[in-house]
Amino acid sequence: MNNRIARSVLEGNHKRLVAQYKANLSDVCALQSILNDEILSHVVQELALSDADHAWAKEWISDTATIFRFLRHHRFIRSFTLKAIHTTLIWRLNALRFFALPSPLLHCLPPPICDPLGRPLVFLQLSDLLTCEQSTMNGLLISLERLCIHLRSLNNESTNRKTTLQCVFVVDLEGLSIQSVNLKILTWLMKEVVPRYPGMLGAVFCLNYSWTYAATWSIVKCLLPKSAVAKVFFPSREELLQYCSASALPSNYGGALSPLHLIEDPLNSDEQKSCASVISREWCMPAPSTGLPGTLHRQPSSVSIPPRSSLNPFFGYPAVASISRPHMVHQGRRRKRDLLLTLSVLWWRRWGTRIIIMLCFLIVVGLKRKRVRRVARWILGVALPSGSTLP
Repeated sequence: MNNRIARSVLEGNHKRLVAQYKANLSDVCALQSILNDEILSHVVQELALSDADHAWAKEWISDTATIFRFLRHHRFIRSFTLKAIHTTLIWRLNALRFFALPSPLLHCLPPPICDPLGRPLVFLQLSDLLTCEQSTMNGLLISLERLCIHLRSLNNESTNRKTTLQCVFVVDLEGLSIQSVNLKILTWLMKEVVPRYPGMLGAVFCLNYSWTYAATWSIVKCLLPKSAVAKVFFPSREELLQYCSASALPSNYGGALSPLHLIEDPLNSDEQKSCASVISREWCMPAPSTGLPGTLHRQPSSVSIPPRSSLNPFFGYPAVASISRPHMVHQGRRRKRDLLLTLSVLWWRRWGTRIIIMLCFLIVVGLKRKRVRRVARWILGVALPSGSTLP
């Protein structure tokens, strides 16, 4: 890898990113206003969110960097961005939860350690990721969530008004066996994780790269967009040391810091733990499952009330009630088909019994008339002389 060329590419990408952030900051603020005033209020009513869930969702929406990353990922098209954020918000409220401990797969170096562009450095052992169990994958979501919180805290504590929008991943390929890679995990990462955390990677440095991975990478890079391929580099340890300097790397990666496992991880700090414990009071442990963690289940905060239940104050329309506050009932969507169905049910309740009785009466009368005709024909047939016909 040509370190000078790589650095120029990274600096160019970073400058464009910062310029886009400043140019679209007003659009981001407008999106946040729409999300707070319209989308979040609708979600609160539809799902009957508790105060804690509402505050948690509002805090996520208030993160300007996160909303900008969604807007940039969807090419600054407002409608697409709002739809993606709404979908992600529902996913977060129904699937994401905080565990006592995050996954050990990700290890972030504490500030002020960063790359030359001011971005946090996150280390990942790829062999552990692609062969891990479900519980570890569940913890990976928590680590990513805490990484977002860490980026937000860096922006809140910044005194030079610089916004940290991305981080740099240092991926160690040592011990990776292509035969042991679980393709389902890769699929889960691409479909479930990446769309919910877009644009967080500023660069990926793959260490211990050898010719055995060349064929695999030649296939993978054909499947990835060019913008993603441009962020992936394969430096040697010396080249990485020249880029980041020894004061920003652990000793087991050629730096002057302590070994990686002895360096404090802000994703597992006491502040993050206390934050997670406060938020997790409304959540429960996920049920055991044997599949991949496409979702992490929690106890529902609301219960649906049937449209025509006597307990539904909005009779005819679906409604939801909060479990913690059962007196708080919120009306669902008002659809024409619900109205027509309700009117049909009410009409049948009012006239159904009479209609059934009338039908039974008509059937009995019809059967009796048919029987009377048969008897009359038989009597007349016996009484009349042979050769005569009935009038």
